[in-house]
Amino acid sequence: MRIRSLLLLVTTVIFVPGFLAAVMAVQKVRDGERQAALNALRETVRASALLVDVEIQRSIGALTALGRSEHLRTGNFEGFYEQAKAADQPPHVWTSLYDESGRQVLSTQAPLGTPLPPAPRERIASVLANDEPEVSDLIESPDNGRLLTTLYLPAGVSGNGTRYVLAHSYLVDHWRTTALQVKNSSEATIGVFDRQGRFISRNVNPEHTLGKPARPELREAAGASHEGLIRHHTLEGTESYDAYTHTEHTGWTVAVAVPVRVVERSATQAALWLAASGLLAIGSAMLGAVFLGRTFIRVIDNASRAARAVGEGRTPEFAATGLEEVQALYGSLADTGRLLAQERKSREAAEHERELLLERETALREAAQKENSAKDQFLALLGHELRNPLAAISGATAVLSHPRTPPESREKFLAIIQRQNRHLSHIVNDLLDVSRLMSGKIVLDRRRLNLAECVASCAEALRTTEKAMGHTITLAAEDVWIEGDAVRLEQIVNNLVFNSLKCSPEGSEVRVGVRQDGPHAVLSVADDGVGISSDLLPHVFEPFVQGPPPPGRVSSGLGIGLALVRQLVALHGGEVEAHSAGPG
Repeated sequence: MRIRSLLLLVTTVIFVPGFLAAVMAVQKVRDGERQAALNALRETVRASALLVDVEIQRSIGALTALGRSEHLRTGNFEGFYEQAKAADQPPHVWTSLYDESGRQVLSTQAPLGTPLPPAPRERIASVLANDEPEVSDLIESPDNGRLLTTLYLPAGVSGNGTRYVLAHSYLVDHWRTTALQVKNSSEATIGVFDRQGRFISRNVNPEHTLGKPARPELREAAGASHEGLIRHHTLEGTESYDAYTHTEHTGWTVAVAVPVRVVERSATQAALWLAASGLLAIGSAMLGAVFLGRTFIRVIDNASRAARAVGEGRTPEFAATGLEEVQALYGSLADTGRLLAQERKSREAAEHERELLLERETALREAAQKENSAKDQFLALLGHELRNPLAAISGATAVLSHPRTPPESREKFLAIIQRQNRHLSHIVNDLLDVSRLMSGKIVLDRRRLNLAECVASCAEALRTTEKAMGHTITLAAEDVWIEGDAVRLEQIVNNLVFNSLKCSPEGSEVRVGVRQDGPHAVLSVADDGVGISSDLLPHVFEPFVQGPPPPGRVSSGLGIGLALVRQLVALHGGEVEAHSAGPG
């Protein structure tokens, strides 16, 4: 037998019992769907009855409050009339007041003082005798013949001892538009009929059915039990399931009817779905048998070719399959090649990891060497910078302390000590400023000032310094107002200009400029010095970084001046940049 035929046979053997079981299950589903729909119908009719009772209970509460009115006790009917109107639900519900003789004292349906039709004396007497609220069946209004129902409630006693009865009258439209607005199927028929079997409300053909009797079988069933379910034909001749129950406060019957075809619709749909699913399953099974047959044949062919390749000493090539037995065969043929590939990849990964570790180690070693070299260079520069002024101070101090030093020379050596002391103070202050800046302890004393005036004052002071001897400092400044710290701005200008003077040959010009560029103030310092290499240019504002000294000069400074400039400019919310085309 061929594989395809065997698959078709297996599919048939498996499918037929399952399909029969599904038929039985659908029958159960049909019964369950029908029962669920009928249970939902019973819940709907109970909810509708509860809505009627809630409406009656609301009116009882309102009438009870009116019965305790001070206006009623004192006989102030004008005030009581206004209170009663507030309890109405116009235009379908209004309030009436009757005395114990059965006379209608007032009705909010008519202006106060209007002659009113006679009252139902027997009903008034019954309410007063039983001292309980009563609800009437469907009646006709004595003044205009409209269909309505009335709730009667015994009220309080007036100051002269007269007993009263309050009433709420409901037009049949009230039940249709308020309490019986049930969210239900558009094909459902909902109706309410009184104890005499006459319809008070009905959502289907209300103009022909209100006030008319309900179907005899429905009235008979409602009279025999508090609630139930019957199957009959409605007044329109539609075969329906009709659930009914009685309201607690009125004794009326609420009935909800749903056509039989609607209830049976879900069960019928389930049966149709079963038939469609069965046909689809049969078709899918046949297609699956054909597809799987082709798959099995292809798998066997691949296995045969792979076996021949292994026998010839070649690496077999084949596609993976979901069949465990066949995959095991493929796996035994491919294990050797897969293990070799994994070993090669592991070796390459280990080699790559070693290279990365070596590169990382080399980079860390170079960084450590650079940091160590920078530290050594900084300490050497610091020692050199501190040694010169200390040597001058030491020599001047020795001369001053010698008893043979002439008095006229003392002032000169004292000036040397003072100048070198200022130099030392400048070095220490720069170091402290760098430390405070990096720890965030410097706070600017911002004030509104003209940057041009601040820079001009600094340039004028710098021209008289020893470092500016042999150089020309020129200034081109326009007024630019900023918020800044004048002391720190002077420190910025001094460091930039001293850096230019240090790196420029004698006789050269240092140009200082101040201008406005849109919302920004621009301070520039330019010189014709030795230039900056492209390797050094990105790092000139870093601490302890210095370029080579100009030809014929020794290195001076600690490499912290431009670092201070960058930090102080950043505190002002600005940026600093260096530009150079290169050495020379």
